[in-house]
Amino acid sequence: MRACRSELRHQGRLLYSLQALNLHRRGVRDARLIRVLCALFIAFLSACRSGGDRSPVIVTLNGHEIHRDEFDRFLALKMGEFNNADLPDALRSEMLDEYIKRRLVLDDAARLGISVASAEIEQTAQDNPQMKSSVASAATREEMARDLLIEKYYRQVALRDVRVSPEEVQQYVEKNQSRLTERPGFLVREIRVQSRGEAERLRRDVTEGRRDFASVARLHSDAPNAEQNGLARYEEGQLPGVLEKAVQQLGPGDVSPVIESNYGFHIFKLEQRILPHAPEERRSQLDQRRAQLADEVVARKNQQAVDKTIERLASGAAIKINDSALGFTYAGQLRHN
Repeated sequence: MRACRSELRHQGRLLYSLQALNLHRRGVRDARLIRVLCALFIAFLSACRSGGDRSPVIVTLNGHEIHRDEFDRFLALKMGEFNNADLPDALRSEMLDEYIKRRLVLDDAARLGISVASAEIEQTAQDNPQMKSSVASAATREEMARDLLIEKYYRQVALRDVRVSPEEVQQYVEKNQSRLTERPGFLVREIRVQSRGEAERLRRDVTEGRRDFASVARLHSDAPNAEQNGLARYEEGQLPGVLEKAVQQLGPGDVSPVIESNYGFHIFKLEQRILPHAPEERRSQLDQRRAQLADEVVARKNQQAVDKTIERLASGAAIKINDSALGFTYAGQLRHN
């Protein structure tokens, strides 16, 4: 409760500053935003009084306590139908790092006075079918608002000075000339593990319809494309022979049997076959591929700028992880002080 009172004092000072700043700059129009902040402050006060901080403290971030139930709610929102107890320690560590980074960004956004208007939140909710559904929870909407704020912070802070020159685009296109040529291939999802028993069990899970192939790939595969939900594009001749032979026998939507290779035990799901276009379509396809490569240059520079910003925030933060309260073995990247 002492930490809660400290946080209340911090929130109160922040609320007072925001009131003064917004009323001075924007007048009556933004008074609605102040009322929203007041409501959030009152909700926070109610949570503190009702014992909302009784779960163990798992992280202390710049003097502010993060409780396990906060992180558990974040996991439940981000992982969907998967039971948190089923998540491997490595993935939970990765998600804890992600949660801490988000908190750092949100705190810095508050420091800089960056916010999202209620109109922005409502518009995003209208554009998202899940948000319009009656099953969308208040927690889901709150997480959506935080996502919007993080995106705005990245645009206004991390990406403010990012520029891509025509020379950079041309260099990248020349380096990836092989991707401009068109050869047959396939788009597949892959699960790779190191034991046949685990591979057979996971295959039963996805073929009997109990679990989604993409989610299982992300949670259990040790292949490099696991973070992309197992998705990868291969041209003919790119995979080892034993794996390509198995994929070639699949139709769209089919799941392969377990295949053993020098890398482990694999399961593939064919999403799409990629065939060369007719000659009259090739020029437009070439232009599209050049445009995609140019977009990749921008995306890479943007990601580098975001990573640099998060690294700056994390390196300057006081982060203390309370291993005994986590409930899993932490193997993340943020244990630096």
